[in-house]
Amino acid sequence: DAGQNERLLARAIAAWAGDRAELTIVTKGGLVRPEGRWVADGRASHLRSACEASLSALGGLGVDLYLLHAPDPRTDFATSVRALARLREDGLVKAIGLSNVNVKLLEEARALAPIASLEARVGPFDDRAIRGGVVERALGHGARVLAYSPLGGPAGARRCARDPVLRAVAKDLDATPAEVMLAWLGS
Repeated sequence: DAGQNERLLARAIAAWAGDRAELTIVTKGGLVRPEGRWVADGRASHLRSACEASLSALGGLGVDLYLLHAPDPRTDFATSVRALARLREDGLVKAIGLSNVNVKLLEEARALAPIASLEARVGPFDDRAIRGGVVERALGHGARVLAYSPLGGPAGARRCARDPVLRAVAKDLDATPAEVMLAWLGS
């Protein structure tokens, strides 16, 4: 159900006694689910309607950061970035970011709009975004880096739990192997 996570988030925030200013609401657009498959859709019209749907599902909460899920091979990347920039310029979102891009695409996007964040698959078992330089480049430009799938999904979590080095380190620290992997990200 489109927007389900955002509606759950809105309810949780409404019930929360803390200060809204302490929160950063991040959501993404640019994917559709025909027949259950994930398909990139970076068209400007889709990004605007997806953002508006997110705002509606959030029930009046603002979006602090809006990310493009992934480049759409059928849409010029610059078109998608300009559409994100328009969302920011029109006040629908406070900042924009990218997910699943390389250094070349990050630099192409930066030439068109201020990119506040990069989301990349990063973890001890998947460091391609680090080795490829996109994480360093984003950080060098002051962008916040968000790591997704740090444990590598269910298979990675099982691998982590079985890894003898992680198990030994975790035992020494009175932690779990997963906690050690997550702490690695902060180092």
